[in-house]
Amino acid sequence: NACKHVEFDEGEYVIVEGDPADAFYILLEGEAFATKNKMNNDIVKVKDYQPGDYFGERALIKNDTRAANIVAKTNIKCLSLDRASFIEILGPIEHILKRNMKIYLNYID
Repeated sequence: NACKHVEFDEGEYVIVEGDPADAFYILLEGEAFATKNKMNNDIVKVKDYQPGDYFGERALIKNDTRAANIVAKTNIKCLSLDRASFIEILGPIEHILKRNMKIYLNYID
């Protein structure tokens, strides 16, 4: 099975900025938010996530490290795809995901 159900507790980091990309997530239950680490060691909240939202695709598509932290605002449940499954299953819609990534440009230094 390519998809895995994963759970994170309130306050737990799902993704850490700068880490290697290993999975794509779809938020099924709960709320999460994204933060960016700034040069002066400040952490700035840049986006909220609700059920049905997804994250983690940018670093997989660009073969890059994680660009932001994703933190569970509440206890959350996600559907997770590892890198190989992401490419196999979502590869045909990569152009749509890339188009949606343009939204993230608002959050990059």
